[in-house]
Amino acid sequence: MNLQHALRSTAVLAVALALASCASRTPNAIYLAPLAVTIVQGDQVNTTVTTMDGRMPEAECKMLASRITDKVRTLAPLGAGAFRSYELAVNITRYARGNGLVRTLVIGTGQIHLDGVVTVYQMPKRVKVGEFILNKAFAMGGLYGVSVNMNTISNTYAQAVAETVCRLK
Repeated sequence: MNLQHALRSTAVLAVALALASCASRTPNAIYLAPLAVTIVQGDQVNTTVTTMDGRMPEAECKMLASRITDKVRTLAPLGAGAFRSYELAVNITRYARGNGLVRTLVIGTGQIHLDGVVTVYQMPKRVKVGEFILNKAFAMGGLYGVSVNMNTISNTYAQAVAETVCRLK
């Protein structure tokens, strides 16, 4: 009886960990132009977020830009020598807030999407030094699906951008 309870508890824990990793797992970058630089501590970083279709509110664009800049500053490895200035231009190509209730009732519907193209420019001459695509989607149902929102996905997206430009992946 104890073995059966232990196995059931372990299975529940394994499923919970698998579900929890879905929303916080950072997507891999698809490079359009390889990164020629690595952003390090001391480099100046400015992030701008724009959207193609106007679905993402301006306040969320600013919030995502701020999150990306903060994550880059936090994750940047130590650097030496002359520090540089960079602009991260993020163009959101797909933005969908999804619907937690719909996601809970019918798995695979009510999805959250945050897709975009990140272009890295070295300033002040604005020379393109890299470009990549990041797509983050979430469609998990159940109670976990209700608890995940665009805020969670934005944090994960910002983390993915920072890990990519700081070469942590």
